[in-house]
Amino acid sequence: MSAPLELRNSVTGKIFPAIGPFIIGAMFGFGALQGLASGADGGHVLVIALLAVACLALGASIARGAFDTSVKVVLDSQGFRDRRAGDVLVPWRDVRSVRLTSGKGSAMLNFELIEEPPDAIKYAPANALSRILPFGKTIVHMEVSSLDVRGEDMIDAIRQLAPHVVVAR
Repeated sequence: MSAPLELRNSVTGKIFPAIGPFIIGAMFGFGALQGLASGADGGHVLVIALLAVACLALGASIARGAFDTSVKVVLDSQGFRDRRAGDVLVPWRDVRSVRLTSGKGSAMLNFELIEEPPDAIKYAPANALSRILPFGKTIVHMEVSSLDVRGEDMIDAIRQLAPHVVVAR
């Protein structure tokens, strides 16, 4: 029996995505200050200031995850559990295949299950598209680019823990 693989947030996987909202918020803030200095209409300046605050709050919310050291995903001999998406154990016997998709700095594992996932997973934000589209009802999505391990390493761990699961590339 292999030791469980416990995955946490990656600091860089959370800090870098937060830079964009911080920059945009700073730009809106600078624009609001310029508007105040030039005597612009207070209503327009207020809207710009609110946009600045919203962008800065979004950036802070994203960056906050970098300091969360709790376990987010567990892979063990029984199955996998994603605490960000329902925190429900999905046994390996229910997994038909897994596929690593990546592009432009993001990576995601797509688990194809034998039947529909439990409601806690089905209604998680990562699986929202599966509820809307008429296909893919048995697919569970797990975002891995913000975790402290590479997707290829997770695939290798799945191969060891559940050799019957087909790894699609």
